[in-house]
Amino acid sequence: MKQPVKFFDDIEKLRGFACILVLFQHLIWICPYYFVISIVPDWLSIGSGAVHIFFAISGFVITYSLSSKLENLNGNFLENLKNSRDWISKFYSKRFFRIFPLVLVVTIICGFYLQMIDAKPDWQSALMRSPLEILFGTFNNSVENFVSQNVIYISGMGPFWTLAVEAQFYVLWPLVLIFCKNDNQRATVSLLLGLIFALFVTPLSNLYLGDHYYWTLNNVAELFLGSFLAYLYKSGFKINLSKVEANFFSLFFVFAIWFYPSALKNVEKVFFGNIVETISSVFLVMLCVFCEGSFSFLGFNKIFTYLGKKSFSFYSIQLTLANVVIWFTNSIYFPKDSLSKNEFFFYQFLIFLGLLLASTELLYRFIERPSRQLGR
Repeated sequence: MKQPVKFFDDIEKLRGFACILVLFQHLIWICPYYFVISIVPDWLSIGSGAVHIFFAISGFVITYSLSSKLENLNGNFLENLKNSRDWISKFYSKRFFRIFPLVLVVTIICGFYLQMIDAKPDWQSALMRSPLEILFGTFNNSVENFVSQNVIYISGMGPFWTLAVEAQFYVLWPLVLIFCKNDNQRATVSLLLGLIFALFVTPLSNLYLGDHYYWTLNNVAELFLGSFLAYLYKSGFKINLSKVEANFFSLFFVFAIWFYPSALKNVEKVFFGNIVETISSVFLVMLCVFCEGSFSFLGFNKIFTYLGKKSFSFYSIQLTLANVVIWFTNSIYFPKDSLSKNEFFFYQFLIFLGLLLASTELLYRFIERPSRQLGR
């Protein structure tokens, strides 16, 4: 009888921390939350490392969940592919129900918002294409173009570029794992690809082709290295650290991924910033996998666990909701005349935060969780 896939509590907490990190990143450039800029130093607002954490977690979780299904495959690629048809089709079905329903709901909400504000230029066709682009893995390329063109709908749908990168990984990675003959080969391929992208492809791409944040080749190193951690864990590898020591190292990598890239400028930031974020995110996942209780500090366990469980809903709705709150409080209702600028922005932020938590809960209960169960 096959053992069920283990659930990693610390991975869930790490997801919750990444949610907070990405919220800091988004708030700092969503106008008009200027009060955030006035009270939060620039070095505290860096949150780009959050996506690297999400990618490292996805690489680990996906590969670990597939690893038991690959154990009995010892033929050539075509034979393995034939013997894997059932679970591969189920895997892609689960990915569809995991992603598409929630993306579609957020797309509809974003469409209502853009219609109400009479957004210009024409956005309907791009918005209608976006769920399929996300599902088939081309949306991150579209975001790159829309950002440069200042297309308004991207301000709400933008976070979904990470799902497009993961969709590309989901399509190709199971086939690569099937092509390998055993777990040793799979672990080796994962590690080599991760190191090649982390140390060479991504830094050189950013240095010579421009710092393209959304490009796939700038974001896959963590997916491959996370996959390597899955096979490292499966091999029985151990890390003997006490809870205090594990918490110390977790805090160290938290500070590294949050603050270090903000201290770099120009070439150094482009070349070394991604490497630091990759190393920090992968080691955070590694600690969460191999050292139980490694992400149990500062008394935030319940908050991290709550946000981690509902991270997809929390991540998906925040930019669309932020734009709705800004538009509503500025143009329809809010007694801002009697408030100072910072007071107005503070109350605006509180409204946004309250609605974000409420919307996250509703989306999780009525969209995300039912669709995931349907996919199973």
